Amino acid sequence: MFYLSVRHPKLKQPALLLIALSGLILFLLLAPSLWGGYARILLFTILLYVTMAVSYDVVGGMLGYLYLGHGLFFGLGAYITALALKNGQTLPLALLLGAFLVLPVAAFLSLPLFRLQGAVFALATLGLLLLGGQLASNLPDLTGGAAGLSLPPNTNPMLTYSLALLLALATVLMHWLLCSSSLGLQLSSINENEDMAESVGINCAKVKRLALIISAVPAAMAGGLHAREISFVIPAEAFGLENSLAPLLMCLLFKPGTTWGPLLGALVLSTAQEFIWTTVPSFRLSLYGILLIFIGMQRARRSYHWALGTKH
Repeated sequence: MFYLSVRHPKLKQPALLLIALSGLILFLLLAPSLWGGYARILLFTILLYVTMAVSYDVVGGMLGYLYLGHGLFFGLGAYITALALKNGQTLPLALLLGAFLVLPVAAFLSLPLFRLQGAVFALATLGLLLLGGQLASNLPDLTGGAAGLSLPPNTNPMLTYSLALLLALATVLMHWLLCSSSLGLQLSSINENEDMAESVGINCAKVKRLALIISAVPAAMAGGLHAREISFVIPAEAFGLENSLAPLLMCLLFKPGTTWGPLLGALVLSTAQEFIWTTVPSFRLSLYGILLIFIGMQRARRSYHWALGTKH
């Protein structure tokens, strides 16, 4: 299929890149053993943020939609994985089950969502996130209600950490390949001018549906890993607004639509969050508000100069 064709140029120094990547992976695998449990928890959190930010960028950056519902798939993945674990499934199988069940949900939601545009689309996706939290609170027989689900203690934290590292690497690789694939080119075309993209033969509805599905699967698996790590799931955390705002800010902070932009944003913002959490925890959520104002001002400034035909 034409969606899978990739046209990345050959790397000039593939051996050096492979050595550097291998060294980074080795460091990330050894860091918990060298610096203890705190390093593992910190790196685990950063890896989940990387997964969430890079997967969010498929819809929020490459497609260019203001998307506030990414946390919905995080929460669904958390609950599906937790229920599978409570029924005796292994963690890898539970994660795959969560990813598999999220696929039809994303495909179904894409049908009404992408009929909307702009702020209406953003509010609709936010509404779905809030709806997910309400459903989880009002289905006590399935989800445990407001009290949530408790899991047995995580007896193999290195397995959870290793799977988080594997998921983050796979998500970054997927995004890198997508950027130079024909599907990525179609996403960028829709972002630039959807009517023109449709006029040249791009099936915009199908491309946007694929984008939402590709974005949802890593988020669901990140939610499942988070549930296994903390050993409980509650609606307020699984479907919390932070799970949608953080990826959005990480994506927009530098250069959305590229692999390095959300990746760097995730590293910077997650590190800043950890510093704030250990020094002035009451300021943590205020950071989101400050960044939203800053990013909004920057985007408004760029739009103003673009309208005037100047570059700044």
